[in-house]
Amino acid sequence: MPVEFQGACFRLGHTMVRPSYRANLKGDGGKPFFGLIFDPALGDLAPAPGVDPGDLRGGFRAPRRFIGWQTFFNFNDNEVKPNKQMDTHISSPLFTLPLAAIASHKAPIALMQRNLLRHITWSMPSGQAIARAIGAEVLSAGDLEELTAYDMQLERNTPLFYYMLREAQLVPDTDIGKNAGGFHLGPVGGRIVAEVVIGLLDSDPNSYLVQQPGWTPTLQRPGPSFRMTDFLTFAGVDPATRRTKRPDLA
Repeated sequence: MPVEFQGACFRLGHTMVRPSYRANLKGDGGKPFFGLIFDPALGDLAPAPGVDPGDLRGGFRAPRRFIGWQTFFNFNDNEVKPNKQMDTHISSPLFTLPLAAIASHKAPIALMQRNLLRHITWSMPSGQAIARAIGAEVLSAGDLEELTAYDMQLERNTPLFYYMLREAQLVPDTDIGKNAGGFHLGPVGGRIVAEVVIGLLDSDPNSYLVQQPGWTPTLQRPGPSFRMTDFLTFAGVDPATRRTKRPDLA
């Protein structure tokens, strides 16, 4: 697995995380269940019977702790709450991770610090170096002007993780009628993620890309119009199906 993918570009979702979410519409005594992703005031909690923290950390089982998918995907019911766009801003709870959420159970507890340290320990090339190597447009020092305050030439030799986020922030998404950035990865981040994912599928003799290269989804809406909402509907966890089976929860 390329370190540029594992240690930087595949972590693109970190910037899209909101501080809190509405997990479902009726799970909390008939009311929506809202919670911080991690509440630092709760400290480190070990999963145990009957323990039901007020945040959204995993590993705990309780009746209210289920996902109402209409918060996260658009079922055309006006309930979807989009994630943050990709940029260089990170939600505050990610700076104080519970140790239980870290595989080693050791500090540092700031997610961004952990991401940036990987660039040093794994000797990753800078975003500019990769852009030049693949023939992509290189972000200018002016595009990364906020880094000049550190007086370390980071605006010219930028850690790939930060470079990828800033690049995405600057790419306008004209394909969906948006003239603002942050809706998809730029040329460096996008190429690294796409090439690794497609490469993994292509190298797996059992993948659909090898077994049936012309395959397209056949559930719900066949072909290129297939969406995640179609998959959730097929699985029976869409709002309409849930409302029929469990009106107290949907």
